[in-house]
Amino acid sequence: MLPQHLPHLPPFIDLRPIGRCNLSCPFCFGPRHEVPSMSEDDALRIASLLREAPVRGVVVSGGEPTLLPYLPRLAEELHKPLPEGGRLRVVLSTNGLAPVPTMRRLLPSISWLALPLESADEGEHKRLRTGVAPHRDRVIALLREVRENHRHVQVKLGTVVTRINSAGAPRVLDLISEDKWLPDVWKIYQMSETNYGADNKDWLSLGDEEFEEIVDRCRAAAAERDVVLRVYRNSTRTGSYFFIDPDCEVVVIDEEGERRLGNFFSMLDQGNPRPLPLVRPDRNAANFLGTYPDQ
Repeated sequence: MLPQHLPHLPPFIDLRPIGRCNLSCPFCFGPRHEVPSMSEDDALRIASLLREAPVRGVVVSGGEPTLLPYLPRLAEELHKPLPEGGRLRVVLSTNGLAPVPTMRRLLPSISWLALPLESADEGEHKRLRTGVAPHRDRVIALLREVRENHRHVQVKLGTVVTRINSAGAPRVLDLISEDKWLPDVWKIYQMSETNYGADNKDWLSLGDEEFEEIVDRCRAAAAERDVVLRVYRNSTRTGSYFFIDPDCEVVVIDEEGERRLGNFFSMLDQGNPRPLPLVRPDRNAANFLGTYPDQ
């Protein structure tokens, strides 16, 4: 039976069922790669609970979620019709390395696909997306596949700005030769100093003024190609997120960084589902809906 206190969950959830990844990006703010993955039973139970609660959207990320054998079943569960009608807005945030046949199994169950491209300069990109040399080409190929053959899926392209790609980041859209392949949203991220980002902040982080200068250049590039630009700043991170991590721990963000609140299921069983003082509904909604707007 659905716990009576479940409706107090925020409307937009980030589900991170895996820490493992096939890249080793120095700015990553996701879970540590060695953290064991969430079990399929727990993931499907969480998906069912989120569908029963007044949750409106879920971002499935990691780590790299396409490494989970059960990801198609999880996506299908999240995509089922809601009790009151309609469906969750399901976002798959992936590094883009999964083979196209794998993605074709997933695409029918998602509303948005989030893909990364860090720089128009090949050397800059390789220094930031480390582990698979043709990463950039494979992302562009997947973007093209989705735009041509899966038109129901919208695409967000993400670029994390660091000292390494400050020159090439504003030219990312130059990699996309055809306007019909352009993303629906291009989001520019200020690097978060969390997890691997915290490990490498001394040589990667930019100051706020330097970041804003790059944002201005990205804004001009987006306007030239008629692409919607969104900007993530660390100053708005507090209160924006409700993460469920691979160990089923709930993680939120406050001024001190990530705060772990306890096991998701235990919180429900104990009748203590109210982390909302640490999750600002306005920021939670603005962050999600600005990035993944209505189709």
